[in-house]
Amino acid sequence: MENDDPKRGAVLTAALGLFGRYGFQKTSMEEVAKGAGISRPGLYLLFPNKEQLYRATMQGVMERAQQAMEACFADESLSFEERIVTALDALMGQYVETQVARDLSELLENSEPQLGSMFHDYQEKARATISAQVGSLAPPGVLTGELGADDVMDVLFSAALTWKQTAATRAEFRDRTRRAVRLICRAAD
Repeated sequence: MENDDPKRGAVLTAALGLFGRYGFQKTSMEEVAKGAGISRPGLYLLFPNKEQLYRATMQGVMERAQQAMEACFADESLSFEERIVTALDALMGQYVETQVARDLSELLENSEPQLGSMFHDYQEKARATISAQVGSLAPPGVLTGELGADDVMDVLFSAALTWKQTAATRAEFRDRTRRAVRLICRAAD
C-alpha cells in the first residue's frame, strides 16, 4: 500500500483487512500490529491512535480508487462508453463481489465520526472528475443545453452507487453501467 515505507505499508495492509472484516470498533491496535508483524509500541510510533490509523487506511483506499478511475479516463484506446464503464468500475465496481469489499464500502459510508468529511470530499472529487471527463469526451450531440455534463455525471454516479449495492457480480455492475451510457448516447441521436 505504501511503497516508501515497507513497515507502514504492512500496517496499512493489515489494517485494511481487519477493518474490512471486523469494523472500526471491533478492530484492535494489537490485532493490527500482529497482522503487520510488528510490535504494538512500533505501531503506536507510526500511528498514535486507532482513529489516525483508520483515516490513513481509508484515505489510501479512496486515493487508489480515484487514481484508477482517472487512469481509465486517460486511456485513449477506449471509446467514450468504455471509458465511463471502466472508470466507474474502478471507482465502485470493486465493491461488488467480495464480502470484505462490501464491508469496506459500508465502513466508508458509515464512518463520519472517524473520517469527518473525508468520504464526502472524495465523493465530490470523483463527481467533479466524472463531470469534467464527460464534458470533454462525450460524442457530439450527447450534451445539450438541457443535458449537461453535470446531469450525465449525476445520473451515472447515482445509478452506480445503487448498482454497487444491488448487483450480484462485478460483471453485472459493468453491464448495467454500459447500458446506462448507451441509453444516454441514444437519447442524443
